[in-house]
Amino acid sequence: MGKKRGLNVLFAASEALPFAKTGGLGDVAGGLPRALAEAGCSVAVLLPLYGCIDKNKLQKTGTTITVMISGRPYIGTLYKKEIFPGVTHWFLHQPELYFSRPNIYGDQNGDYPDNDARFIFFNRALAEFPTAAGFHPAVVHVNDWHLGLVPLYLKLLPEGHPLRGVPTVFSIHNLAYQGAFPRESYPLTGLPEKYFSAEGVESWGKIGFMKTGILFADAVTAVSPTYAKEILGKELGFGLEKTLNQRKKSLSGILNGIDADDWNPATDKHLPAAYSAKKMAGKAKCRDALLKKYGLQDVPGRAVIGIVSRMVEQKGFDLITAAEKDLMKLNIALVVLGTGQPKYEDGLRALAKKYPGRVGLTIGYDEALAHLIEAGSDMFLMPSHFEPCGLNQMFSLRYGTVPVVRATGGLADTVVNWQPEKKKGNGFLFKSATSQALLAVVKKAVKTFANKKEWDRIVQNGMAEDHSWRKSADKYLALYHTLV
Repeated sequence: MGKKRGLNVLFAASEALPFAKTGGLGDVAGGLPRALAEAGCSVAVLLPLYGCIDKNKLQKTGTTITVMISGRPYIGTLYKKEIFPGVTHWFLHQPELYFSRPNIYGDQNGDYPDNDARFIFFNRALAEFPTAAGFHPAVVHVNDWHLGLVPLYLKLLPEGHPLRGVPTVFSIHNLAYQGAFPRESYPLTGLPEKYFSAEGVESWGKIGFMKTGILFADAVTAVSPTYAKEILGKELGFGLEKTLNQRKKSLSGILNGIDADDWNPATDKHLPAAYSAKKMAGKAKCRDALLKKYGLQDVPGRAVIGIVSRMVEQKGFDLITAAEKDLMKLNIALVVLGTGQPKYEDGLRALAKKYPGRVGLTIGYDEALAHLIEAGSDMFLMPSHFEPCGLNQMFSLRYGTVPVVRATGGLADTVVNWQPEKKKGNGFLFKSATSQALLAVVKKAVKTFANKKEWDRIVQNGMAEDHSWRKSADKYLALYHTLV
């Protein structure tokens, strides 16, 4: 793609790698701006300056943004850093009330009770950013509920404002989290009273950040084509399906990508041995290292199944728990990394104790270990009830680790069921969200694993695919151009 297609893009999110991350949004906000820059765009990424980000490593600009909230001025200071050509990260520092805490959204007591005020400030500050930073975008791309008020704010700007008439793209990363706040906080928004209505920001009696973004953005995207369809229905619409159907013509699904430099088995510094689709010997060494780390027995024909996940119901841990007795009757070893609900953590601890030499467990998160599990496993299990996009299945494909997943959201868009007669497919899918369906698909995968020739073909099919951000960036850029 030539530079001629490049645009100035203001990209705003509540988190982004390598500065702050709690989930997939951080991966997207880290990877997509870089791919857009490679496609010729000039990208400004606006983030809050949290306490977990070392401001001493950033450049203080001395530029401020003032936001009037309830008649009182709140002043934010801009810092910046360029870590990739064409992308400048800007950080809004507001220590007085909002963004000096070490965590992003909350602490051990749950979400911060003033998250409404924190993100209202951030949304309102965005409108003043172009003047303060001297960056004038052709399009504004905002992400998830945290920036959901921005499309409405920009629609209400006065004539002559630099963002007046600039189109907005609003991306939904997970509709289950909607940013719904008490009616009492509405005066903080500074919005006219008439907008607190069913046709405006009101969502089930509360201020709906996510709903506002969907309703007022010029284009709405979801993080996979299948998820864009699923959220139009009641089951995964989470009460916003009516609003989404209202905007159906402006809604599209664009699949997330992965960082192909960070997740590359040929250059991965976290691995004991490098490998590629043409030279696979290193994968066996990674498998040996993983088994050794957990003291797992290497039995002939045994399939190593990896899981790196939040241990919550959404991720299908209820299905795993219900099927665990029958799963352990199969010739498998299980390696699990993650944290989550105590009942699932405790259940897995009990399973590891019951099956020493067959179940490896780490409660917590460890980036290097996540890479080793991806490389050292034979299969990767993701039995999610819903999965807007999912990245681990794409990491797995790149690492020659066969995904075994439920056919939902981005999992359905990236994993193709193995068809031995056609020698097509890159993994194994099941549809019904039941423990029986999960058990059946794992049995099928384990049986196929015993046929080395078939298994090698599935592995090669997956490793031949390209799930880098480049393809996604091309689609976003095409969308921007339709708006501009």
